[in-house]
Amino acid sequence: MQIITEAASLVSQVLGRQKRADKRYRLMTYVLQCPVEDGVLFYHTLTCCMLLLSPEEAGRLEELPELIDNWFLVPEGHDDRKLCLQLRQTAALLQSPSTAITEYTILPTTGCNARCFYCFEKGTAPVVMSLETADMLVLFILDHRGGESVRFRWFGGEPLMNVPVIDRISSEMDRNGVPFTSTIVTNGYLFSEELAEKAAGLWRLKEAQITLDGTRDTYNRVKRYVYDDTDAFARVLDNIGHLTASGIDVWVRLNIDKYNIEEMSQLVRLMHRRFGANRHLGIYSRALYGKRSPQDGEFLHERQILLEQLIDECGYHIKKKLQKGIKLNCCMSDSDRSVVIAPSGHLGKCEHYIDRDFFGHIGSEERDLSVIRRFRERSPETEACASCAIYPQCIQLKVCEKNLCDLQLRQELSRKITDAMKDEYNNYLNSK
Repeated sequence: MQIITEAASLVSQVLGRQKRADKRYRLMTYVLQCPVEDGVLFYHTLTCCMLLLSPEEAGRLEELPELIDNWFLVPEGHDDRKLCLQLRQTAALLQSPSTAITEYTILPTTGCNARCFYCFEKGTAPVVMSLETADMLVLFILDHRGGESVRFRWFGGEPLMNVPVIDRISSEMDRNGVPFTSTIVTNGYLFSEELAEKAAGLWRLKEAQITLDGTRDTYNRVKRYVYDDTDAFARVLDNIGHLTASGIDVWVRLNIDKYNIEEMSQLVRLMHRRFGANRHLGIYSRALYGKRSPQDGEFLHERQILLEQLIDECGYHIKKKLQKGIKLNCCMSDSDRSVVIAPSGHLGKCEHYIDRDFFGHIGSEERDLSVIRRFRERSPETEACASCAIYPQCIQLKVCEKNLCDLQLRQELSRKITDAMKDEYNNYLNSK
């Protein structure tokens, strides 16, 4: 048995080692297993400890008292969920309070040059951030970063439709000596070679997420750009090349549904022929949100696994990080350190609420605490929570309509954690 990742420090402080007793034991609900070449990885989604067991050890768990010590085995009748809730409450009490805002999702505009049928912003009136608002935002950042470095995430709309605002904010951070980095969510159409070079320098851009909806014909039909461009697909591929050549990591998101999943393998192979081995290029897939039958959901899940295997074979797998501490919040919505800045300067909590449900403005210290509380409100637990292995790392918020728990979501989250287990194990081997 080898310890690949230690338990979270809080677990060691609060729980310590479990006392052994003359009882019948079982695996705790929160243990995921993943076979690897050297044996089987066992990852505890509550304690965040990961072990490697040999094939022989994996076949005789009850004979390994170390599994009791580390809470992988618990007595029959043990209340796993109660222990999880107690640890979360303790972690929340011990968490150091901070008023610093260090993560900013900034919308230079809600306008977009594409017309995707699935866009959650459809019907949103285009609003463009002015340079005056950008200057006001700079002052807000200087006042609220708490002396820490900051991260910007340029979002939209299509953020590249208002480059002057990105330039202004980045330049002012430089002028004021504020350490910062940025990422961007973009369709990539406007990323010329010159702009990519500027982004790598002035914007401190480290990562760009670009969505592809299929091969050439499907992509051009879905995006429906406002320009008279007969082959936007080719242009975006060119721009992906410009970005990676500038040292910017490009994460290509493949939006999949049952209608385009079959051609996504062609797209991955096409990109491999075009870009070859490229350490700045990664690809991942995401199912489009929406109701689907259990049969369609299972079909899509099976095809997605095959697609991810091909992505891995082509060398475009994006390494995932394993959770190593007690998870206390879901995302930006319930984090005190994150804020969304609308083009008008209004303050929001979620990128999916870009024209409503604001809790303040960058020009004022007044805050609507009822809005902040609403974005923190958890969804009621379901019957499936009691037996779900990923329960400690799955926090559902009421405002997040797209993440209603179902079998497909649980399968996707489990697969992400399993992938992260393998990535962490490979890191461990490389470090040895």
